[in-house]
Amino acid sequence: MIKIIENCCSLSTLSLLKQKCVESSSWHFKYPMGFPLEDKHAKLDIIDKTIKEEFLAGIAVSILTNVFDHGGSNFFFPEIFYCGVSIKDSSRKDNVHTDEMDRPYAIKILGILNHEWKEDWGGGFFYDGKVYYLKPGDFCIFDPKIPHSAEEIKTNIKRLAIDFSVRAINIQ
Repeated sequence: MIKIIENCCSLSTLSLLKQKCVESSSWHFKYPMGFPLEDKHAKLDIIDKTIKEEFLAGIAVSILTNVFDHGGSNFFFPEIFYCGVSIKDSSRKDNVHTDEMDRPYAIKILGILNHEWKEDWGGGFFYDGKVYYLKPGDFCIFDPKIPHSAEEIKTNIKRLAIDFSVRAINIQ
């Protein structure tokens, strides 16, 4: 199951979150676990059971509320288990992976924070054997237990993406 909710978030809100994330000193290289540093990517935890970054959490909840109001209410409850932002570019090939195997009731929501991201730059969302381009302001809702990754990024421009793990309404 994948659902793309188009144009559900203000580009200025995404830009504000991107700017404030870039300014954060809390970035880390933990993921993916068990891989060498060369295969890891920068990640910023905003909410991980508790709020890690208060101001960023406020903006992130605003974004999630927009997704919820534009059709997400059919798929999830806005109960956040995790929220984070990742940075990727052409120098790092993403790994196909699964998430939330320990939470059968979890669903993920993903969107790009770059308001100027172009489809020919790559970095789409690879899910269940297909690539989905997310325009700035679009978010996808998907089952994280199905293998997924970022499509190859073809530019050195840093692509920032936000992802949420939330409680699903119906697990299929």
